[in-house]
Amino acid sequence: MHFYRTDRQASKASRIPSRIFRGVLGASLCTTLSLVGCARYAAQPELNPGAWAPQAVQREWAPGPGQAALVGSAAEAALLSDYPPRGRRLGLTELIGYALENNPSTRSAWRSAAAAAAAAGQARAPFYPVIRAQGDSGYQRLVDLVPKHWGTLKTWQSKNLLSLDYDLIDFGRREAAARSALNELVAANLLFNRQVQEVVFNVERSFYELDAAHAGVEAADATVQLATTDRRAAELRQKHGLATAPEVLLARQRAAQADYDLENARLAVSLAQADLAVALGVRADHAPEVALLKDQPLPPSLGADVDHLIDAAVRERPDLAARVSTVRARQAEVDLAHASLYPTLGLTSFYGEQAFNYRLSNPATPMFTAMAPEYGVGLSLKWDVFTGFSQVNSIKQAEARRDAARADVESAELDVAANVWRAYFTYRTAQRKYDYAQALLAASQSSYTSNFRSYGLGLATIVDLLSAERELATARFTIIQSKAELLISAAAVTLATGAIPPEAKP
Repeated sequence: MHFYRTDRQASKASRIPSRIFRGVLGASLCTTLSLVGCARYAAQPELNPGAWAPQAVQREWAPGPGQAALVGSAAEAALLSDYPPRGRRLGLTELIGYALENNPSTRSAWRSAAAAAAAAGQARAPFYPVIRAQGDSGYQRLVDLVPKHWGTLKTWQSKNLLSLDYDLIDFGRREAAARSALNELVAANLLFNRQVQEVVFNVERSFYELDAAHAGVEAADATVQLATTDRRAAELRQKHGLATAPEVLLARQRAAQADYDLENARLAVSLAQADLAVALGVRADHAPEVALLKDQPLPPSLGADVDHLIDAAVRERPDLAARVSTVRARQAEVDLAHASLYPTLGLTSFYGEQAFNYRLSNPATPMFTAMAPEYGVGLSLKWDVFTGFSQVNSIKQAEARRDAARADVESAELDVAANVWRAYFTYRTAQRKYDYAQALLAASQSSYTSNFRSYGLGLATIVDLLSAERELATARFTIIQSKAELLISAAAVTLATGAIPPEAKP
């Protein structure tokens, strides 16, 4: 038996190895690409989150491959920083203006308020219709079976639609959601105002504390000079046989103690500079030079009793008003939960064009082409009749959150009254303490001068002189601290009552 094959069959057979080769090459290429893709995506956090977390509890985290570029550097943080002017002493008004612009907490609160404004705008989107455009176009080649034949169906199709949907009746859903978002926006704005007040107070407090620390260095340096003068006086009296060695040792001990106190005073300046830098929103090594405490005027009288100040705080404190806005937002959520019990009625419509052509080959058929418009309009009614008691429980949850917000307002009002009360009497006490400190300084200065003269004449002991010196040093520190406390307590009253600082008023 002989077998013959035609040239067409031979040609077809010769093409089989090449098809196999191309198939193997394509499969190899797909496999390689798949492995590369798997290796790439295996490092993603959604597939291997453990590779993105610290590997052990006792070791620091180190970024792995592909993670180092995500870690910010200190140099990048320095580029984001802005520093106050240097080379001159800055007053409180300048520092407050700088802090309001550059402190990260005010910027964060400002951005939060901006986000709340965008959310309020987003909540009003359902009041407008939704218009969508959709287009689907493509080409297909499919194997199809027809009676006694098989063929390929080649189709090109394009379908484009423009739809419009609008909720006609929703029984208050949109209005409640928009009212809730609007009250959240008001609360965010009021909290921003409170953040401004807190930044101003932190700058004032840090400013006065730094002033007091600088004045403390001056007082400590003056005490060192007094101790040095007393030591020399004791040594001179010993040289003339008028003082004993223990007296000289006591004077030297006092001089050493004065040097020790001076170093502590210098440390207090460094610590106060760091606090002021934080309040300003700058690095500690860029804390500016500030005006001196002696140049700061005393605060004016409050001009009202504590009851009037408490009433003013309840009216004006922005954080308390923010809590009231939160209560209103929670009430809107209650209304929204009640509205979910009712159906919604909406309008749906669309218009589009669909174009296509197709041809079935083997057997050959002519190409068919069609283009026709499509449109429709209707009303849709949606009503969740039963949701497993979800709606009832959502109403209870919203009412509980509203009642909790109301309780928070009552608690906050009590805190406001207590804060004003404490700030008011702290200020009144600071006023009296400053008056006493002035009298104490004058008396201590006179006592030291008298004892120094008496010691030179042999009418007072070294113990009397050193005691008078310590009292004078204490009086100097007391007058400095009492003035700083008076200025800080006046600023605390302003913060407690919620008054907007002049530097932050629009």
